[in-house]
Amino acid sequence: MTFGIGPTGSPAQVAALQQQLTSNPTDRIARHNLAVELRKCGRLDEALVQIERTWGEGLKLAETATMRGHLLADAGRFDEALEAYREAVRIKPELVEAHSTMASLLPQLGRGEEALDSLREALLRAPQAGALWVEAMSIARGHHQWEPLLDLAAEAEVRFGTDTMISAFVANALSALGRDDEALARIDAALEQEPTYPPGHTIRAHILLRKGDPAGAAGAAETAARLLPKDQSSWALLGIAWRLLDDEREHWLCDYDNLVMPIDLGLDPRLLGVLEARHQLAAHPADQSLRGGTQTRGNLFEADDPVIGGLARATKAAIEQRIAGLRPDPAHPFLGRLTGSVSFPTSWSVRLASSGFHISHIHPAGWLSSAYYVSLPPEVAAGEGQGALAFGVPDAALGLDLAPRRVVQPQEGHLVLFPSYLWHGTTKFESRAPRVTVAFDSLPVDNSGQPV
Repeated sequence: MTFGIGPTGSPAQVAALQQQLTSNPTDRIARHNLAVELRKCGRLDEALVQIERTWGEGLKLAETATMRGHLLADAGRFDEALEAYREAVRIKPELVEAHSTMASLLPQLGRGEEALDSLREALLRAPQAGALWVEAMSIARGHHQWEPLLDLAAEAEVRFGTDTMISAFVANALSALGRDDEALARIDAALEQEPTYPPGHTIRAHILLRKGDPAGAAGAAETAARLLPKDQSSWALLGIAWRLLDDEREHWLCDYDNLVMPIDLGLDPRLLGVLEARHQLAAHPADQSLRGGTQTRGNLFEADDPVIGGLARATKAAIEQRIAGLRPDPAHPFLGRLTGSVSFPTSWSVRLASSGFHISHIHPAGWLSSAYYVSLPPEVAAGEGQGALAFGVPDAALGLDLAPRRVVQPQEGHLVLFPSYLWHGTTKFESRAPRVTVAFDSLPVDNSGQPV
């Protein structure tokens, strides 16, 4: 089953590979590919059987070890999965996928201090692999490991020379460490060399907001948005800068009354049990917004489960009905991309425990984001402010004391939709019961199903 949710397996391809293996059972590449397709179809147990057989029959490729790691992790066998990923990078140290998956998984197992270990070892073995340096710096930034990020950037510059991307990482770290003047000087120098580098202007806008210069920040964010209009980060910063400047364009951009869209979707009573079974990890991902909870792995809407499939279908229909009533605006980053149809490139569930919350954040690669409430503690359902969804409060790292522009009190079975560039977070709650939600990022697609 598919719901326009990104890469999914093809039953026809599965059948073709099975037929190929019937004709030639020793074709290990075909068996590896069958495991990949079965996983895309959500047939995880079958996929694991095939990848284990492939590995056991001697196809000791790094890519096979990585797929084996994915499937073992899907099965909740996390220690075995980590060993499979380690085997993958022993075979092929420059294989970024295995490193990035380990770096994401380890903090969720309470072992965040190990997140960069495999990359550090790989950089000793394959120091010429530029993609490894980028991945290591990206992970350090995502995990807020600022001093290690500066060290990695310095080593990368020794090897590759001064580079705009490396300078952007350095500026991120310096600003996070409170060294905004140094950060601004570094990114300004980089932009002199490469003035059309969009992340540089976004970083510059962030620093200028921290330094109390909303006019300068607005100019930098406008440049970034012009260069890369689909990136949500520049629009998020621009909305804050315009707010500080009392610029009416904030209301045009954010329009909290009309673009924050609660919908009563209803609730399948089976859904909570299905989701609880998928919350197998001990802690939140280090690079995500939740604190005091867990997040499911993979793209939830790709699961081969009738309950989740029903939710995906209902959600897609509700979104497309709701956006059909919006008025297109070619100049607007959200309303200018309306096509009438959507896909779900990412989807997940979050389970927050008592005192859990989401820090204020955005979804840089999204277009339409969401919160769907599956189970709420009585203290949240009472509607007295606990566990509420607040819009318009920017990232605490900006150091701005701004009140929410809109607060939505959750209700079970309700879906809240909003543009991905809107700052959003949740208030804490105290309860013995968890707060369970489903979330996703959605993209507009054309008649052929391609994102626009």
